[in-house]
Order: sequence, then C-alpha cells, then structure tokens
Amino acid sequence: MFSSRTPNDLSLNAFARAVEKAGSEPLLDLTLSNPTQCGFDYPAGLLQPLSRPEALVYEPHSLGHPAGREAVARYLASRGQTVDPQRILLTASTSEAYSYLFKLLGDPGDSFLVPTPGYPLLDHLVHLEGVELVPYPLQMKADWPVDREKIRHSVGLKTKGIVVVDPHNPTGCFLSAEDRLWLFGFCKERSLAYISDEVFSEYAYEGPRSDFLPGREILSFRLGGLSKSLGLPQLKLSWMAWDGPRELLEECRERLELIADTYLSVNTPVQLALDELFRFAPVFQRQLMDRVLTNRAFLAQSFQSDAGVKIWPAQGGWYALLELPGWGLGDTDVAVGLLEEKRVLVQPGAFFDFPSGCFLVLSLLPLAKVFQEGALRIHDYLKKKN
Repeated sequence: MFSSRTPNDLSLNAFARAVEKAGSEPLLDLTLSNPTQCGFDYPAGLLQPLSRPEALVYEPHSLGHPAGREAVARYLASRGQTVDPQRILLTASTSEAYSYLFKLLGDPGDSFLVPTPGYPLLDHLVHLEGVELVPYPLQMKADWPVDREKIRHSVGLKTKGIVVVDPHNPTGCFLSAEDRLWLFGFCKERSLAYISDEVFSEYAYEGPRSDFLPGREILSFRLGGLSKSLGLPQLKLSWMAWDGPRELLEECRERLELIADTYLSVNTPVQLALDELFRFAPVFQRQLMDRVLTNRAFLAQSFQSDAGVKIWPAQGGWYALLELPGWGLGDTDVAVGLLEEKRVLVQPGAFFDFPSGCFLVLSLLPLAKVFQEGALRIHDYLKKKN
C-alpha cells in the first residue's frame, strides 16, 4: 500500500523508548538545538517588519521575491561572498533546498555521495526523493579529512553529486583547503555537482573562514538559512546560491524555477522583511558564539584530567563530540544510562553512523548553568562506570 520511500519499520529505537519512559521529572537536555528555547535575547520588535502592508499583496515569484533575493545577496556580500541575486533561490528550509536539488539533478535510482558520520536527516531526504545515498567516510583523525580513495571507489555511472557539510555536523570541522580543492577537481573529472551545506558557517571559532572559489568549471550549490544564521527557525526561510559553467547556468535557473513554481512554499512577509531581519545577525551571532565557547571551555576543563574521555577538537558549529575510548558499552547504552541514572539527555553517536567507537554528541546551546550541571553529571556517571 505504501511507498518504499518511507521506512517499513517505524517503531521507536531503544533510545527513543527510554526517552518516552523518562516520565515528567525534569531532564537536563543537552540535545537542545532550537535557539528559540535556549534563553537568547531576541528584541521585542524583531518580528515587526513581518507586518508590512506590502505583505498583504500576494505576488508569487518562483525563485523568491526579488527584494528577498537581493537582501540575501547583500548579507552574503557582508560575509565576503559575491553572489548575483539572479542565482539565488529562496526556499522554506535547507531540507527543501536539498529536495529541489535531488529533483534537479537526479532520476530515480541515481545516487549522491553524502559524508559519514553525518546528520541523519540527509538519509531521509535522499530516500524520500527516490534517489540513493552513497556514504563516503571522513577519516577518524584530526580535522576529519575526507577519505579520497573511498570516494573514488564509491562513484558510479549514476552518481550525480557530492554533498559536503562545512563545517561538518556533528564533528564541527571545516574542510581543509587541500580537501576542498581535491573535491573540486574530482567533481570536474567525473561531471558531478558540488553541494555545500553551510548553515553553520557563521560559527567559526577563530573568525570568518576564507571563501572557497570553485570557479565556473563545476556546477556548485551553497545552502544557508535563517534557522542558524539568525536563530529563527520558525520564520522558515533558507537560500540556495549556484554557480557553474556558463552554458549550464540558464538551464539550471529555468529548471529550478519550474521546480520551485510547483510548490511556491516561501511566505511573502518574511521575504520582504529580510533586510531588517539581517540587521539582527551580528547581535545574535555574538550571543551564540559566547554561549558555545563558554560551554565548550567548561566541558574541556571538566574532563581535562580524565584519560577515559576524549573531547574531539572542533573549528565551528554548536556541538561537542565526546569519545569514550576502550569502553565495553555501546554509545546508545551509555546515553540510556545517563538518562535513567542522571536525568541527562545526550545524543548517542549511533544516530550519526560513526563507524566504530563509543561517541556522545552534546549541544552547546543550553544556558551555561544547565550545560554545566549536565556536564558534571556526565563526568560523575562516566567516572563511576569506567
């Protein structure tokens, strides 16, 4: 009766069952990644621009309202990216941008290379579009470089593109300049599209990263959105910017316009309000970076003398990755134990398909007092169990 694009087994996994059984007693939630629930300061009048009278008039634009696309281009320019507004598409979310790209580039049965470990949502997005996910591994060493040989052996005749997440989620590492250049060359050699998910790119720990320059030899797409850039996921607006060989650009635009025109999902008020909303970006991003770096420093200090726990270095994003080398338990067992014994909620590495080892993923967004109490409980639990 139902499509194979959705899973046959929709039952809860062991960790989800444990969360469901946790009851009503308060938890210290160190998985929280919704900025609007993390105590950040949002100005009272921030959403007032959504009530502009012009928004009462519906004028659909397939690629997005010109005023909104121009606002995104100005925001990207403030971050060192020169993008023609004519090569910007507005979507309701980064997930929707992915779905458009899989429709644009792939037929049923075609495949896309996706990094592993990685964010599990990508698995669902690929399968819902009727295309295939081919994982390419990141090497488990400093900066998580791509495994070039594995990529070479993973590409087939039906491979249409490669996805990079920069900085990566959940490791927090940016692609090295060497890996990026190699991937550009590989995409050119194999006629692959390059899809760069940059939703966390504003949150580089040591300041803005240099912009990549693929040139026009490969078809490339860059994704971002308000959910991370402004901490406003409820406004449902993201963007896609593309570049590539001149002979492909116009056809690419026309095909994307057709796909987007089928849905017309982005609401008018948020598109018209973008210029004013982007003024909040520096304020919010400073708040978030202060929180992330404070919590990360506390985590490092808490485990600095604990030989049984490794905190992986990161360069950006808002997650921390803990490894428990040599542990006999799986990471789901550890996460369930923390939940049941310490009332602390963390994500097990199994959610992200780490190939081996025992990993825990922690959000660095919770209020400092919540995060610190959670970190101390984790330390106490691990010390007793090790």
